[in-house]
Amino acid sequence: MFDWLIKKSKITLMLLFFLTLIGLITFFQLPQREIPEISLPVASISTIYPGANPGTVERSITVPIEEELERIEGISKHSSISAAGVSTIILELEDGIDQDKVLSKVSQAITNVSTTFPDGVLSPTISDDRAIGALSSYHLVTDDAYEELYALQPMVTEWQRAIEAVTGIKGTIVKGIPDQELLLTLEQEKMNEFGILLPSVLAALEGEFDQVPLGKEERNGSLSQLTLPVIKDVDQVGKLVVGISNEGEAVALNDIGQVEIKYVSPTDIITYEGKRAISFTVIPEKGIDVPSLHRTIDERLSELSKDLPSTVSIDLFYTQDSIVTEIFTDLAISFIIAVIVVIIVTLLGLNLASAVIVALAIPTSILLGLIPLPYLGVDLNQISIIGFIIALGILVDDAIVVNDNIERRYKLGDSPLDGALNGTREVRVSIITSTLAIVFTFLPLVFITGSGGDFIRALPSVLITTIIASTIISLTLVPIYRIWRQRKRKAERKFDNGLLGKPIDQLANWYADKVLGSIVRKPLRVGILGLVLCTAVYGLVPFIPVVFFPSADRQEVTVDVIAPVQMTLEQTDELMTSIEERMREDEGIIEVTRFTGSGVPPLFGSALTGPGENTGQLLVRVKKEKQSAEETISKWSDILQEEFPSVETKLTTIEAGPPVGAPIAVKVSGNEIESILDIVNDLRNSIAIMEETRTVVDDVGEPLPTTIFEPDRSILNDYGISMKEISQQIRLVTEGIPVGQFDDGFNYYDMRLVIQGEGRQGDVDLSQLAVVGETNQGPPTIVNLDELLTIKSSEEIQRIPHENGVRTVTLRVYPREDMKASLETKIYDYLDSYTYSEDYTISVGGETEARSDFFIEVGKLFIVVVFLIYIVMAIQFYSLSTPILVMSTVYLAISGAVIGLFITQTGLGFMAMMGVVSLAGIVVRNSIVLIEFIEQRVKSGSLLKEAVIEAGRARLRPILLTALTAIAALVPIALSGDVLFTPLAISIISGIFFSTFFTLLLVPALYTVIAKRKMKKLEKVS
Repeated sequence: MFDWLIKKSKITLMLLFFLTLIGLITFFQLPQREIPEISLPVASISTIYPGANPGTVERSITVPIEEELERIEGISKHSSISAAGVSTIILELEDGIDQDKVLSKVSQAITNVSTTFPDGVLSPTISDDRAIGALSSYHLVTDDAYEELYALQPMVTEWQRAIEAVTGIKGTIVKGIPDQELLLTLEQEKMNEFGILLPSVLAALEGEFDQVPLGKEERNGSLSQLTLPVIKDVDQVGKLVVGISNEGEAVALNDIGQVEIKYVSPTDIITYEGKRAISFTVIPEKGIDVPSLHRTIDERLSELSKDLPSTVSIDLFYTQDSIVTEIFTDLAISFIIAVIVVIIVTLLGLNLASAVIVALAIPTSILLGLIPLPYLGVDLNQISIIGFIIALGILVDDAIVVNDNIERRYKLGDSPLDGALNGTREVRVSIITSTLAIVFTFLPLVFITGSGGDFIRALPSVLITTIIASTIISLTLVPIYRIWRQRKRKAERKFDNGLLGKPIDQLANWYADKVLGSIVRKPLRVGILGLVLCTAVYGLVPFIPVVFFPSADRQEVTVDVIAPVQMTLEQTDELMTSIEERMREDEGIIEVTRFTGSGVPPLFGSALTGPGENTGQLLVRVKKEKQSAEETISKWSDILQEEFPSVETKLTTIEAGPPVGAPIAVKVSGNEIESILDIVNDLRNSIAIMEETRTVVDDVGEPLPTTIFEPDRSILNDYGISMKEISQQIRLVTEGIPVGQFDDGFNYYDMRLVIQGEGRQGDVDLSQLAVVGETNQGPPTIVNLDELLTIKSSEEIQRIPHENGVRTVTLRVYPREDMKASLETKIYDYLDSYTYSEDYTISVGGETEARSDFFIEVGKLFIVVVFLIYIVMAIQFYSLSTPILVMSTVYLAISGAVIGLFITQTGLGFMAMMGVVSLAGIVVRNSIVLIEFIEQRVKSGSLLKEAVIEAGRARLRPILLTALTAIAALVPIALSGDVLFTPLAISIISGIFFSTFFTLLLVPALYTVIAKRKMKKLEKVS
């Protein structure tokens, strides 16, 4: 087929032109984003049980739901937090399943189990959190009071509707502005005056707002909808009759209290650069183009903001678009430099005409490789662009080999057409085989599971499509071009073999005659010595730092603040203001935003665990040229701990990869929560004093101050009063009770009923609260609660965490800079000697667990890679031993990568491992080409030693050029200082560099040993 394509050059060029044009169109259509879309197979179930303590929430809500979840297939793991008034369950779904189907089963199970919940429990909500990342976030800022921002609530709601209507937008998140509710405030004195009891008020509200749908009826041959009018005016709610007074007159709500729409107590207080603010965050759908969608949203918000009051301004706080622009600019520069360097390298060993065709193969191969990407779910991001940069150094290899062999055929006297055909035929099998080896190397990486797989999948996809395209180009376009050039060629020119043509020829002759001449005389000794040296290199692995994903080189630092649990939102905000003012003294900090309450929107992957009134986050931006994020963390972690000892602070920055949790997570599991906490506190105190430890936090928190209303059961029984009646009365004067929803025709408002105000100004006065008791004789009597209850003070656990239904408390340990490995070792040593009851288990997770799981998975895939490459080699060489020789170059290359990582002290983590796996496909190409040439010469009648020497002479040039081009393409990335891609570049560069020498020395030696043994066996047989 390839011969026909070469002969029919016009048809082939036309076909390549159209495919290149399609690739160019595809390039402009591919979405652009910062990192690949990471679909976290995660969902959350939230259930509100107003007023319930953590133990009640656990027993009544969390445990029943978890028992139902255990019966559903497709859930790999579930964890939960039972806190005061709320149960939160996080589901992790299995990879490779129909996640929508699983969530549908979860929804049905939750519906079924919710029928068993106690009265007062709100309907559970299921949130699908399978995608992360925000498009942009804005701040509405004012110098005036927060009330001015609160008044914008109707406008902001309209903004949400307008933005969410834009194609490509999944939703919006607004923080810092409370919702409105319909508050029904009853006065106990007036209720007593009119003789109105609470049950009659609740019955009146339920009777009005909890109507049963009437259905339809047929009238005059057509269906008619039946309906009853519902109150839609707040004033009418106040006129609702709730009972009959002692004098027999109707009593309305307004007679015993007041009805008004008010703002709910805020759950967030946001301050941007010292000014009061609202946060408006836009969440995109999957598969969108970040720059174009951001422009659309920015223009839309610019139009909407024209209606803002003059005292309120809108500022762009964060946008993924600016990050995408910065990344693409940096990578584009690296890409251009890589292309130039590759062309310069090819000019060293090839003439100008040959260098031109090799250079032409670069954009053509890349454009052809773009065509399948939309169908593989790959877009343009920093991972895919790095894939193209890596491919730069590889895709020219085929063109160099084909071009070099065609040039050799011309020097032997072939005609332009015959030289192209014969030169291509001689290396075609080797090229296709080596391409298959690369494809089989990267193909298993496409199947890495989890967020790490989503993160890296673009890299192997790009490499596979681009390398296949380069093979097609090298076997078609290169020979066609050489035919055209040879026909126009009149005489030999200066630098016909490149700028360093003669030195390379001299080096090839020296290598062949001197080096290989010596090797073939003592091949076994050379082979054993080389393998021993390479094996010894692996002893350097323990001295290489281990970093799964490094911190990104970004401006942002997040400061998590957990204040004492009894603090209100306003008190927490005052505390965070003090921390903010202290950090502003740092000249390296240029901006601080305060998020008191639930914390920063989902911008940087730093969500608060168990947010509440006593929590918050500071988002700090640093001046990178003066102080890095890591330096800021190292500097301020100790300062904040010393100056704010009652506050738990944790400083983190953005990781250059998918979220993997805390660096070190120690989990303690068992049945009795008190015993678990004893172990956790013991471990926490011991780990906190280790010098490598920066911060230790747990997911339980400090004990919650608790007021216990101890009932006198005998008196309750005498009056026939239930605990529900008592709890309802107390709740009415504290936070109130929900009584349904009010629809005014435009918006829905939650209705809340309270007695004597919201009751948050002081202690509950039991003498002012009463319930109706029954007596054996006479009418019911009013009993004050102080006759029934005794007040006691105590403490109780703040949160009860579960993991897969088992009580599990997690200690999250954050080490000091560059001390993670030593801290991890210390913790393992401490746990080995730590004694505890066998009824409890202690395990280490977090990044350690994620890293171990990843290395195990990559190890399995690497075995598959080696097996696939071996099969390809066995088919090509029709031998079982020769493929082992070819595969030995992988072993040699990995030792080279170890040397590079050790010398530069670059972290061995996710991307470094990707580089090591990539080497398996890259380095076998040189050994395949070398061995293929040797066997061709042996088959043509040459002696083994002569064949080995001549193979070295003929193949040194393409081997050196292909190695240098691969290295040159990655040098800009290695020197860029990019924390994510430098380990990848260094592992590949050092692996190729050292494996090239090992291949040129050890492969001929080992091949000679194997070939001699084969010959001896054949002689014995004959």
